[in-house]
Amino acid sequence: MKTYVASIGGKAALAFRAEDDDQARAIVDDDDGSMRSDLKVLVGANGTPLWDGKSAIEAREATAAQQKEWEQSRDQAIRDGEIDLDAGNDPDEWNVYLTSAPLTNKIRRKS
Repeated sequence: MKTYVASIGGKAALAFRAEDDDQARAIVDDDDGSMRSDLKVLVGANGTPLWDGKSAIEAREATAAQQKEWEQSRDQAIRDGEIDLDAGNDPDEWNVYLTSAPLTNKIRRKS
């Protein structure tokens, strides 16, 4: 698995995991997937949704810093029990929002 970033209007919105470039694009392009619905309801620091429902969402490999941020968030979620390995939670399904959202900056992707 690799860490990817979904970008909207050139701004990194969230880091997520995928097997390869094709799967990463499929995740961001999935109209019925949780990523798009989450991006429409979560708001940034300016109080507007992270995604307007129309703009293109691009997928690209994460930078080293973004990869590290994803790993640190995942590790903290495991320590906090938000990812319960004993219950079979897959840590690769962890998404990390890279923008200042008022309520949370991390969400587990629903498969």
